[in-house]
Amino acid sequence: MKCSDPERLPMFRSHFTGKNIIEFALISILVGLFTIMTGCSTRRWMVREMTDVMQAGATAQLQDDDLELVEAALPANIKLLETLLASSPGNRSLLILLSRQYASYAFGFLEFDLERAELTGPAAVRDADIQYLRNRISRYYRKGMDYALQALELRYPDSRSQLASLSSASEFNKSVKPKDVAGLFWYGFNLSGYVNLNRDSIRAVSRAHLVEKTMLRVLELDPTYFYDSAHLILLAYYASRSPMMGGNLDAALVHYHALDQAREHKFLLNNLLYARYYLYQKQDRKAFISVLTEIENKADKITAYRLFNAIASKRAKLYLDAVDQLIEPDTQ
Repeated sequence: MKCSDPERLPMFRSHFTGKNIIEFALISILVGLFTIMTGCSTRRWMVREMTDVMQAGATAQLQDDDLELVEAALPANIKLLETLLASSPGNRSLLILLSRQYASYAFGFLEFDLERAELTGPAAVRDADIQYLRNRISRYYRKGMDYALQALELRYPDSRSQLASLSSASEFNKSVKPKDVAGLFWYGFNLSGYVNLNRDSIRAVSRAHLVEKTMLRVLELDPTYFYDSAHLILLAYYASRSPMMGGNLDAALVHYHALDQAREHKFLLNNLLYARYYLYQKQDRKAFISVLTEIENKADKITAYRLFNAIASKRAKLYLDAVDQLIEPDTQ
């Protein structure tokens, strides 16, 4: 008989420092041994307590702008969550956290490595690096999608098959209740990253409209969920594709302004994606440089969203260094 855990609200990851990583590995081993040696009720209590600890660290990590330490901690964090999940496979909070972890690691860190290889990597090694990174990031986004789907399946047993079909996805999204917005959001976030990464795949591109449907439903259920980030995904979605593929620069601009106002002009990832996709599509070199330069200048001065803004600042510098590759010098 499987243990089941009381439901918990999904939050961001726990906070780790470089010193904690070794301790963390030891904890993971102890957790594994403990789950083998103890009974169902004890394991359930242990998983609940460990989940609470990881959720409680959310605010601290979001305020950490040391990207190297956060990046180093995330893989260990994922492994611990998967160890806990093995003892409690029906734990919705762990499934949501895992979906979120994979999405954050892939988008926040590995996609930077990919774009750096694409824009500045030496020609002799660039192609091999790019293919390796694409495969790795795609795999993580697929894992993130799968964990989110598992979370949704706990309440909607047919969610996987419903979301596999464009014809049934709209009706399924309408059936999702506000208490399940987390599973829907992280499914859509991971799917968005996967589709954007695999535009040369007919199978991946055929699922792009699911991103739009999912995030529009998230906005209906809870527009403020995870820092109003459904607007962020829709901004990238509408601005990164041609009109024939569902692109719409006017719609992208609406979502950019909605998030900018909701977060009082302090959530700089919004500005980053506005520059990278919207201004790139417009080939507005002057505005592109201006927005990215402003991100670099403001990131250290804003106390809110420190992790997100540090990611935005690092990527803004990459785009500025590669501006001639992204926008023709004689444009405008």
